Amino acid sequence: MTGLDPRSVPDVVSGDLSASSAPAVPDTVADAMRRLRDKAASGNTRAAHLSDWAIFTRWCESTGHAPLPATPEQVGWFLTEKAAELRPDGRWAYAPSTLSRWVSTINKLHALAGHPRPGQHESVRDLLRGIRRERATPPARRTPLLTDDIRSILADMRTTAREGGWPDRAAERRDSALLLIGLAGALRRSELSALAVSDVVPHRADGLYVTVRRSKTDREARGRTVTVPYGSDPHTCPVCAYRRWREVLDAWDDGGRAAVAELLAADAAPVDNHCCRGFSVDTTDADRPLFRPVHRSGSLGGGALTGQSVHSMIQRRALRAGFSPDLVATLGGHSLRAGFVTQAVRNGATTQTIMTQTGHADERMVALYSRHHAGLVGNAVTHLGL
Repeated sequence: MTGLDPRSVPDVVSGDLSASSAPAVPDTVADAMRRLRDKAASGNTRAAHLSDWAIFTRWCESTGHAPLPATPEQVGWFLTEKAAELRPDGRWAYAPSTLSRWVSTINKLHALAGHPRPGQHESVRDLLRGIRRERATPPARRTPLLTDDIRSILADMRTTAREGGWPDRAAERRDSALLLIGLAGALRRSELSALAVSDVVPHRADGLYVTVRRSKTDREARGRTVTVPYGSDPHTCPVCAYRRWREVLDAWDDGGRAAVAELLAADAAPVDNHCCRGFSVDTTDADRPLFRPVHRSGSLGGGALTGQSVHSMIQRRALRAGFSPDLVATLGGHSLRAGFVTQAVRNGATTQTIMTQTGHADERMVALYSRHHAGLVGNAVTHLGL
């Protein structure tokens, strides 16, 4: 067994393990119950479970074990071998968090099949604790991009776009909107990738109302609305950047490559004036992705930009703007969200007002950014007179 079809796992609900005297669950009901259970987790979570289970089943095949049901000793053997694997550069192949996730998946699929969870045995828990203690290192955190950092990146992007062709200008408009909305909205890269056209609504007084339908900490998909305000400087106004990108997006969807080329052919002037007030947007096909790939030819992709593409774009743009390679290696999609918190702390914002925008439920997370990137704010050490 090298993979997992969700239907291949014995299902306690469908009657696989029910007592012989109990009436069987009708097929239509069993199918409906499966569909509802599938909704309990996102598509990404289900895909991760399938991938994790495939890793475990391949190991079981190689060692002559049956993956279901597995014993605690079998899971411990699996973890010990995987924890010892190294990459070609000598680093550990798998982080403790990855090993823990594998155990969670093994437990979940055993529970679905009506078997005891082997990973809950104390021997497996002790093994994971031992791995974490042996590997204890500070967590890797993305360096925040502050407002001046974003301003520098935008300036370089726009200079390059003016000197280049219209495909460069299309990419600049997308990246400017993504960077500014990501910073002002304190959005994660996954949240930026998931935005649809209908999720961003211009507001005459406030700027943009951005609906985040689902996030890392919103498993039930209740959603939340983030307000992205007008900026005082046209170079860094998120609403101006959004309008400029929507012009490209709408032109592409209405007339394709020729329409975008016509729109951007003479777009070589600096961004010195606001264009954010009183504009209307096309609401046709409102569920189309907002941030999409822009190819070297200027063509726009039909699907959403991936989170990894957001990460790569930020690193690429920062490197071209003159950031050192060592610093660039610490940047990523989370640098925008971290940048919002850090800049807000530095500018005197309270924890509660920061949490209003970020959606954090725990004040300790905001304090974490303060300790790592704004350590002198509110710190008595500044009163020592050194």
